[in-house]
Amino acid sequence: MDYKNFKMENLRRIREKKNITQTRLSVDIEVSQELISHYETGKSKPNIETLIKLAEYFNCSTDFLLERTNNPSTIKDLNNADIEINNIIDKYNSLSNENKKHFSNYLNYLSTQ
Repeated sequence: MDYKNFKMENLRRIREKKNITQTRLSVDIEVSQELISHYETGKSKPNIETLIKLAEYFNCSTDFLLERTNNPSTIKDLNNADIEINNIIDKYNSLSNENKKHFSNYLNYLSTQ
């Protein structure tokens, strides 16, 4: 990921999905509307405190806001099976294309046993 040109697209998406304006969000988490706009356009990055406020406000993970995952669920919202599935998906996504084929073939083999 290119952190120099990093935009918080998931922040914009979740904000719009919940019909929350930048102004409303800025008031609720006590930052300027301009700063929210800058996060969404990549002109600025939130500090840790603000990132946590945003995650708590939207009840999503910081990883979701940072686009490290497409799953907005927080760890506390997931049960053990969900966590294991997410771990497997993360590991799968880190594989090369060739190893993904091997994994898929092995999974197909195991499911027929």
